[in-house]
Amino acid sequence: MIDLHVLDGLSPLHGEERIAFLEKLTNINVAAIDGSDLATIIAVAVLYLLTFIFMCYVWYNHDYQPIRAKTVKLCTIMYVAGLMWMVGDFQMNGLVELTGAWKSCRVWVVWVRILSSYIYSGMLMIRFYALERIFNQSKPYKGRAMYIPAICLVVVLLAYCLSCQFVEGKYITEYFDYAQICVVDDRFRYASIGLMWVPWTVVLVLAARLRNIQSTFNERYESLVICILAYTILIKTTVIHATHPFYIFEKSYRQSETLIDAVCSCMIILLMLGYPTYQCMFRRDEYEKEWVQKLRKDGVVKKYSGNLQVGSASGYSQMDGSTFNSPPKTNYFEKDPIDTIHMSLNTHMSANFITQPTVAHRRPAVEFSALHMDSVVSLDGSADTNPAYPWHII
Repeated sequence: MIDLHVLDGLSPLHGEERIAFLEKLTNINVAAIDGSDLATIIAVAVLYLLTFIFMCYVWYNHDYQPIRAKTVKLCTIMYVAGLMWMVGDFQMNGLVELTGAWKSCRVWVVWVRILSSYIYSGMLMIRFYALERIFNQSKPYKGRAMYIPAICLVVVLLAYCLSCQFVEGKYITEYFDYAQICVVDDRFRYASIGLMWVPWTVVLVLAARLRNIQSTFNERYESLVICILAYTILIKTTVIHATHPFYIFEKSYRQSETLIDAVCSCMIILLMLGYPTYQCMFRRDEYEKEWVQKLRKDGVVKKYSGNLQVGSASGYSQMDGSTFNSPPKTNYFEKDPIDTIHMSLNTHMSANFITQPTVAHRRPAVEFSALHMDSVVSLDGSADTNPAYPWHII
């Protein structure tokens, strides 16, 4: 490829002249930007708009405990980073004409496209680290354990992007007005792709360590699918950049590169939040009780009694992106007549002491005779011995 600096000062090429020059420059058939590229942008925008509506519903029901346990804040950061990632894709993948603000190659490539993709993968890495610390190491995810990884991630990303900002443009990326293109240095291209492998490799390792996690949070299956989607993006990007360095001039490659990024990045978020959100929409109260029962059956409450407030009315806590916190108390007696009977019976037993059930799903083993509804055969306050659970809980 010739040194385009020798063409500085010449009048920019347009139309067929520009296409002919780019074909000589790259030795490939150059496809001009057309309506199919606009359709790709619209498809990505619609996909992220639907995901935005989904995220709004999630935040509207943020107090629903199974949703809060899925780290909504981190997922929101991932969504914003993914959205910026897609905007950077539009410029870097050649779906828009480089006019006006789109000419700022370094801004769009380094600070929008690359930084956003790193933030997206970094947030997922932090989420997996939190699960690893809580479920495998049996340690709380708060204080220094929470802030140090986040600070290290910010420092590394800022150091990389700032170094790219102050290095001479020919070693990173620069705009050439004569051909109206951004040229990315190969060393910077492969360094950025190599750095992208780091967080995804950590995610893969942590996902392997989480394969035996208790099924309450369903991380085992989610982690597997997330890794498949993540490595679809990673391998696809690596292969395309290595084998087709001028892919932005080939319609099928630039459009597929953008669409795969958009679909996979949205699917990861939907996968993390989708199941509890679906249950919140159609089986809100029933699923919440099943979730509590499954939480206790999996032994999470006993194993992490320091993090879970098992004595609260709801009997479980949420992991809201950072740490387990005690949930607000809920009057489940209004929903469960058996618990009401239990409280009433204990009220008659002691005028000064009322025994409340420890958790929402705990019920007294009460048996009534056919003819005498007030004849109590047993009352030991134990939980149901064989509750029915769905195949997957979260």
